[in-house]
Amino acid sequence: MDQEYQALLALDLLTTQMNKYANKKLKPYGVKFNDLNIIRFVAQTDEPVYQKTICQNFQLSHSTVVGIVFRLEDNGWILMGNSRFDKRHTRITITDKGKQLIQETEDIYQDIINKMKMILSKEEIENYIHSIDQIKDLFK
Repeated sequence: MDQEYQALLALDLLTTQMNKYANKKLKPYGVKFNDLNIIRFVAQTDEPVYQKTICQNFQLSHSTVVGIVFRLEDNGWILMGNSRFDKRHTRITITDKGKQLIQETEDIYQDIINKMKMILSKEEIENYIHSIDQIKDLFK
């Protein structure tokens, strides 16, 4: 197996394994890792968040985001409402229940980060992020 193929396979397996690991830990909370990432994004973004913002930042289709957002709202973690400026846009905000979920699951994020820190130095993590971002940009 050539090195380039091994790199592709390693990235794919890393994503799969990290999602499985996180989803197993998050099962008691009734949320998936990808959904929690969106909740955290909504909570941490300083600007208004719309469905389109989530589509762009997570590279998901509009129909996928609509399903996720409705599910997150049904669980009480986010609220959806029309923009004051343009009724065609759905603004998304975090609820107190969503903020509480983030606090309760922070240890799961820290666990994943600590596992990465066991292998990678701070500089290596920065290089990893930079490299992955560059690769992602090639596929936009």
